[in-house]
Amino acid sequence: MRVLLSTYGSRGDVEPLAGLGTALQALGAEAVVSAPGDQEFVDLLDRAGVELAPAFMPVRDWIDSAKRAPADIPTYGMRMIGAQYEAIGAAAAGCDAIVASGLMPSAAAAQCVAEKMGVPYFHVSFCPLFLPSHHHKPHPYPGHPFPPGVTDLRALWDLNIQHMHALFGGTVNTQRASIGLPTV
Repeated sequence: MRVLLSTYGSRGDVEPLAGLGTALQALGAEAVVSAPGDQEFVDLLDRAGVELAPAFMPVRDWIDSAKRAPADIPTYGMRMIGAQYEAIGAAAAGCDAIVASGLMPSAAAAQCVAEKMGVPYFHVSFCPLFLPSHHHKPHPYPGHPFPPGVTDLRALWDLNIQHMHALFGGTVNTQRASIGLPTV
């Protein structure tokens, strides 16, 4: 079995997948990690003995390009999802499953690749703050504050869904439509 572990983000996104890749290999599976090609991640995955399939660009280059050409969150998402779809698609050749984490447009690209390939897709989150819970409120997104006085956690999580759709729904559905997948 060959498993693609995909992420785009910081060391906190990459290092857990290096550990998961090592554990999968110890169980007899073949693991490859699609992650930013920054030297620290190249070195980290090399030390872990896990193959790196570089993401569309190193994360530090992505940050530098964002500083040079500031934009809103949906624009950043649109810039990332198509490029990540290509990079993840190349890395996923021969894979039997895809596990994704990291920034939302990258995880959405991984899900698109899995659907196109007809392989199982699993999403993992290393920060429970982003998972709906009756124990904590969601994290507000820039430009999408929660209404003052709203404290009901279910209502706040419903607003979070609306905000996520406002920020990323068009980006995700544009990508999905461009590759022949139904919108979500």
